[in-house]
Amino acid sequence: EQNLISVSAGLANLGYRPFAYAISNFATIRCLEQIRNDVVLHEYPITILGTSTGYDNAPLGPTHHIVDDWGLISAIPGVDIYCPSTMTYAANLVDHVLSVGRPAYVRIPKGGSDTVGTTDHLVKVAGRSGGTLLATYGSAAQACLDAAGREPKLSVLIFNRLRPLEDEDLVRAISPHDRVVVVEDHFADSGLYGALCRLVVRHRLNVRVESVAPDGYTLEVGTNPEYFARRFGFDADSLIDRWLEA
Repeated sequence: EQNLISVSAGLANLGYRPFAYAISNFATIRCLEQIRNDVVLHEYPITILGTSTGYDNAPLGPTHHIVDDWGLISAIPGVDIYCPSTMTYAANLVDHVLSVGRPAYVRIPKGGSDTVGTTDHLVKVAGRSGGTLLATYGSAAQACLDAAGREPKLSVLIFNRLRPLEDEDLVRAISPHDRVVVVEDHFADSGLYGALCRLVVRHRLNVRVESVAPDGYTLEVGTNPEYFARRFGFDADSLIDRWLEA
């Protein structure tokens, strides 16, 4: 994987537009130095495609749990980060990253749906104004939509792009709500929860931000991703229970 990134940088130097593909944790954590030194420092328009997110590879154990990948990449300036939540967005993403012409990391969840088919970076499925807003992306988006479908007082804000975030659009989406619950299959502080907390502070928004996310590494080997979704509370049933207890 490290050589994959360096060879991609060499191809970019010759004018090609490489797409480097590997399992997400190996394409990022193992290659962090190559991404910084060979790609970002030269501003090469390389797209790193990482397959699987969160606990997609649950049966393979903790070395294949992908709960810290984009947080690590986000520490390096100059890399756009995407996590398609719908098939429609994913289908149009290659054309988008080619048109932007910047280093990019795309974390690709296994499976997917088109419950909300759109090419927009940010999508809001509105419930009751002033109620709880579930902010989410990737694999966790479907559970949030399922929860909102059963409890119409819940709203859902889906992120297909995780960096850069547009402050103006986010403030407009969040402001009508008094509570935002960030639901993600990634560590919270370095994930979307951390990003939204910083946004709330910057704009002095009167909103409570909470997190539903893995709370650390685990040596457990789950039989499927749903096991860890239930364990950490980002399945639809757990999200509804959390809303009822608020």
